[in-house]
Amino acid sequence: MSQSASPSLRDGDGGPDGRRRRSPTDLAGGATGSGGRGRTLAVAGALISVATVAGVVWWALQQEAPELPATTGEFVALGAAVLLYFAACAVRAERWLALMRRNGGHPLRRDMYGLTAVGYTGNNVLPARAGDALRVVLLHPRVDSDRRTIIGTLLVERVLDVAVLATLFFVLAFGALQGIEVPAGGRVALGLGLVALALAGGAVAWWLLRRSGRAARLRAFVVPMLTALTRLRGRHLVEVMAFSVVVWALEVGAWWATGLASGLDVGLLEAGFILALSSMVVLIPSGPGYAGTLDAAVILATQALGRSASAGLSYLLLLRFVIMVPITAAGLLALLVRYGGRRGLAAARA
Repeated sequence: MSQSASPSLRDGDGGPDGRRRRSPTDLAGGATGSGGRGRTLAVAGALISVATVAGVVWWALQQEAPELPATTGEFVALGAAVLLYFAACAVRAERWLALMRRNGGHPLRRDMYGLTAVGYTGNNVLPARAGDALRVVLLHPRVDSDRRTIIGTLLVERVLDVAVLATLFFVLAFGALQGIEVPAGGRVALGLGLVALALAGGAVAWWLLRRSGRAARLRAFVVPMLTALTRLRGRHLVEVMAFSVVVWALEVGAWWATGLASGLDVGLLEAGFILALSSMVVLIPSGPGYAGTLDAAVILATQALGRSASAGLSYLLLLRFVIMVPITAAGLLALLVRYGGRRGLAAARA
């Protein structure tokens, strides 16, 4: 769905009843309490992506031409990487199903799988990382839960992912990978810099909300969604944390297999470091598909591991294919076939 087809956020727009209807990108903004803030983040992300993509392209033009898979073994590794990534997405769907059931919803398993793929498609092709908004909009009519409950489960997903990734990053960067070609002080500075960046981003976002007078509305909107977080205890916590560990273990496998296909020659621990660092950096707002931020992070990580620039570039191009193209195609197919494309989305928003 093109952005131009989205209804505006003015009061009174929508159907004959005068109620406002939201597009996927509008809902993404609404999840934080402000459609305007969502648009601001989209613009900021686009600017960051333009700058970082320009830098990456300039850097790439100075390197030797990348090498693509040429041997049977490399093609097998590429296929294995795609399969491992799909397996990680399937485990994500199972985790979402467990979260929904714990919070009173009873969705169909096939919707969890289909909408997980749709979410990836939205994040990869729409601004403001609207994939989660698509998941909420399309699941709501198919489950006995309100939208805030669904959003709450997505919030828990993010908390679990950040917990696993942060642990992975700090264990590997400060412990297991002592051979990384950056000084110990540099690794500390890198970690502290990421933390400071996240805190600064949160502070700026809160300041913008308070300045616009929407902080109270945000608090009223968010509090009901935090219920899913309060239920993270006991056996349920163990279950969803286990799902999260499996998700990221499979993703490490996919990134490692991509290294085999590209000739980067990294071990599992090194692949885990590249994944963890990249996943932390893409928290920075950017355009669709983490344009620029993901690329810069992968280049930084491969250079830190002492790999050649051309090998890092080959790895980046294949990695982009593995984690973007197949899942985006699968999500688009699910969106068109199961959820009715633009018509189905309009009906779900009604």
